Amino acid sequence: MSDVFSYKTRGNSSADNKPRVCFTCHPDDLDRYLEEVCKDILDLSDCAIFYTEDMNAPIDDKNTLVTLERMSLFVIPVTYKLLTKPNRAKDFDLNFAKERHIPVLPLLMESGIYEFYKKPENFGDMQYLKPYGDDATKIDYKDKLRNYLESVLISDELIQRIRKAFDAYIFLSYRKTDRIYANELMKLIHRNPEFEDIAIWFDEFLTPGESFRENIEKILSDSKLFTLLVTPRLLERQEDGSPNFIMREEYPAAKQLGKPILPAEMEKTDEEALKRDYEGIPACSDTSDEEAFKKRLIDTLMGIAVSGNNNDPEHNYLIGLAYLKGIDVEVDTDRGVALITRAAESGLPEAVEKLYLMYKDGDHIKSDGERSLYWANRLYEINLEKHGEEHQETLRALNNLAVAHYNLKNYEKAAELHEKCYEASRKVLGEMSATTLSSLNNLALDLDTLGDHKKAIELLNDCYEIRSQILGETHPDTLNALYNLALAYSSSSADYGRATIMFLKCFVEMQKTLGDEHPSTLRAMNNLAHSFYLEQDFTKSAGLHKACYKLRCKVFGNDHPETLISILNLGKVYYSLREFKKALEYREMGYEIMCRDLTGEHPDTLRSLNDLAMTYYQLGDYKKALELHGKCYETRCRVLGKEHLETLGSMQNIALVYGSLGDYGKASELYEKCYELMRNDPGDDAPETLNLLNSMAVNYYRLGNIDKAIELSEKCYQTRLRILGENHMDTIDSLNNMAVFYYAIGDYKKAVEANSKCYVIKCRILPIYYESTLGSLYRLAKSYKALGDNKKALNLAKDCYQRSLEAFGEDHQITKQAYELIKELQG
Repeated sequence: MSDVFSYKTRGNSSADNKPRVCFTCHPDDLDRYLEEVCKDILDLSDCAIFYTEDMNAPIDDKNTLVTLERMSLFVIPVTYKLLTKPNRAKDFDLNFAKERHIPVLPLLMESGIYEFYKKPENFGDMQYLKPYGDDATKIDYKDKLRNYLESVLISDELIQRIRKAFDAYIFLSYRKTDRIYANELMKLIHRNPEFEDIAIWFDEFLTPGESFRENIEKILSDSKLFTLLVTPRLLERQEDGSPNFIMREEYPAAKQLGKPILPAEMEKTDEEALKRDYEGIPACSDTSDEEAFKKRLIDTLMGIAVSGNNNDPEHNYLIGLAYLKGIDVEVDTDRGVALITRAAESGLPEAVEKLYLMYKDGDHIKSDGERSLYWANRLYEINLEKHGEEHQETLRALNNLAVAHYNLKNYEKAAELHEKCYEASRKVLGEMSATTLSSLNNLALDLDTLGDHKKAIELLNDCYEIRSQILGETHPDTLNALYNLALAYSSSSADYGRATIMFLKCFVEMQKTLGDEHPSTLRAMNNLAHSFYLEQDFTKSAGLHKACYKLRCKVFGNDHPETLISILNLGKVYYSLREFKKALEYREMGYEIMCRDLTGEHPDTLRSLNDLAMTYYQLGDYKKALELHGKCYETRCRVLGKEHLETLGSMQNIALVYGSLGDYGKASELYEKCYELMRNDPGDDAPETLNLLNSMAVNYYRLGNIDKAIELSEKCYQTRLRILGENHMDTIDSLNNMAVFYYAIGDYKKAVEANSKCYVIKCRILPIYYESTLGSLYRLAKSYKALGDNKKALNLAKDCYQRSLEAFGEDHQITKQAYELIKELQG
């Protein structure tokens, strides 16, 4: 191993014979992520993780590059700094892996950076895992990480099979500084087809000492040839003048065991000095004369290693893996892929499945969804013919085929195949088998992607109920199923209340089994708080977020990404509670941390700046709000571009502030400019364009052009009704605006109709004591009063007052407004 690398293993054991993983990152991220990422990987895989303690250190030494080439996987924590600032990890390490098709596992450590991530010069369409996030669970991340590592890294059992497949072993002895020559010599030997099946043992990860001495006799005994790589460095002695390790240990041991010795001269070396320091050394073979070297090698290995296994698919598969992963041979991707493909074309299921995974994951070849699908289909056909449609191997292959279709966005075909897999698994293995439940879960996710949320929820519920029966309610797989079910209810707006009950159950069970301070418990608490927020129960949400924040400060520290999530959530929930001074406190704290840790140009930092500006706006400090929105807009123009949606969002916010300052003309000018740009991209029906249309309607209302306000508001409402449905809060917001505008022009009948519809829908989808529901009830009462139906208005005003008093107390704005309306109506 090159001196530039350090490594981590389980229990600080030797890195010898373990799959090699390279960890690389932006220099500022090393202390932050190295330990946690290594722990997650080593918990799941007995590998060796190599890294440089100085992430600025250049990797340009030829010997070091050979070591890097032998890595099986590159793991890269992805941050805004990594994507946007010059650094070795992105500018060299990532490209090195891409060029050689070595698998790369990006770990997205921050949100809001996907626009930069997906640029072709960065990671493009490369799949990533996300350890952190508001709605991520450690269980889900660990499952995905385990599956990925199992598909890319080779198990100990398979390594042993590979080693047994070789015809013979050569012991290669060389000085560490000649590592590049060692690689060249291996290639020279294997360039000859008859030597393809010869393995070469070399002490890549061992340093001179006890570990080597304990094993050298066995290794040399198993070797058919001792090859000595000859350069002038072979003659160099220790600083104290004593013999180097090869002179002192390796060469004498080979002679003592009577091994054939082949000195391979890679650089012209003093022959007399060699004879002096290496007693009895045979004449050197000049490797520059390739034919002569080949003849001598053949003579030495006569009868030992003649590749007679070329027609054996399993042999080709195992030797192909050796070249692919650099197991006792040099890395030769082309040869490895060719051998595995030859085995797959002969119908070896192992090889066929390996090609499916390689093309799916980009493992030493360019990721190719169509090729992955081809081999997935071939694997299914082979198993179907060999075992029949109800065999477990056939069902596993069918599931792979469904996944291949899903990855190509053939969602309907994926759902069809997952359903077929589920029905067959249920019939053969029973509905409670792990395979059946996995198929059921996959089918549910397919349907959810296709927009059939109702059916997806039904299947996810079945999956949860069965796992609960088999594994118990506290098993990680059961909690994961419950979490998926809760997320489905929450994300589809199907039933926030039910989602909250499920998130609560997840939290309680994790609290019992893992304790209050476990990271998974804290994520479950955060999910529960967010669910209460979606229900608009902001008080409960704030209480949970506050508790979560305090625990995360204790467990992770004040500046950890998950602590930052809690800080931002507290700013958001206090803003929704209209406690703007508290919101300002947390939003300023969050913005300061993000400026320090993520830089002022990070998309998340700019979102935090935008939220901070909106908080100043709500506090009535329009001057400060305009200053911060202007700063956000200018930075987004520079970082994201003038026509990026978030840049246009900043322009809209500037327009909003101008409107509040009474400059409605300037506001209209900015709104119109935004609207024309957004009609082209993202289009008239996009949520962002409709939000802008809604804001424009309000601005025209303030300008006194109520007819224009109604025109735009009705257009916005009809579009949202068509796309989102009448129960969506954005649709209800447009309907509410129409009611306000109708009321303003004295069309009280239409105002009553719109307010009544708003109130009825809110009662159907939200609790009747919610602030939003009671606000609609108050406006409905006012509309009936304006229409002249005082009796109806009084009954509604009393109902509104009583509910608001019970829910929020006498000092709440709605309670006071309802009370004043009752006084007016009673004369």
